[in-house]
Amino acid sequence: MNGIIDEWWGEDSIGWRGPWRDHYLPEGQQQETRAVFLSNPQYYSAAWGRVLFHQGLNDSVRSLIGSAVQWHLSVLHAKPPERGTPFPMHQDYPFYPHDGPHFVDCLVHLDDAPLASGCLRVLPGSHKHGPLEHIEGEHTRPYLPPDLYHPNITESLPVTAKAGDVIFFSYYLIHWSEQNQSDSWRRSVRIGFHAADMRPVGHNPTTPYHKFMIDGLKKR
Repeated sequence: MNGIIDEWWGEDSIGWRGPWRDHYLPEGQQQETRAVFLSNPQYYSAAWGRVLFHQGLNDSVRSLIGSAVQWHLSVLHAKPPERGTPFPMHQDYPFYPHDGPHFVDCLVHLDDAPLASGCLRVLPGSHKHGPLEHIEGEHTRPYLPPDLYHPNITESLPVTAKAGDVIFFSYYLIHWSEQNQSDSWRRSVRIGFHAADMRPVGHNPTTPYHKFMIDGLKKR
């Protein structure tokens, strides 16, 4: 995993772009933060393929969304020391909208995530509101309007973690994170699972939808 990060870090990615940065970072620092993203680390490391079928992970997911579970995506998120990018308040739903609520994200921590590292912060109970309207466009990834949802006006709960901890949350949950101001990396892998009878919004119901089945059976 370190080799993957070193290779991608050479690209010097700013991370998640967009005008939200004007609301979350001091003037002059909006373009100074960095991040590393890598989709589907199981394509590069056999260990991450095995993680998808880890019994403890699967048992926890089944307890949340039912016995027929389908994998959707895996993404490495890595915030480098001292300048790791923050993320604005958002739901994960608009990134991969599906036709139901039974979608859970699992955040697997590779490093300790204390407050200073820019740990996950959540708005408890916000998943009950379902999908919310986000600011979207070619210029940015989806984020919630800062005049309605922002750390200065909306109270959130930090979720610190140790390396090896896994946090499970609905893709409707509003969450965000601050800049990594520690002297260590904050690396995690987000894995998304959903009930097997769900489909991406707009998917043709007569067309088979093939993703890994983690547990149970599904219809075409």
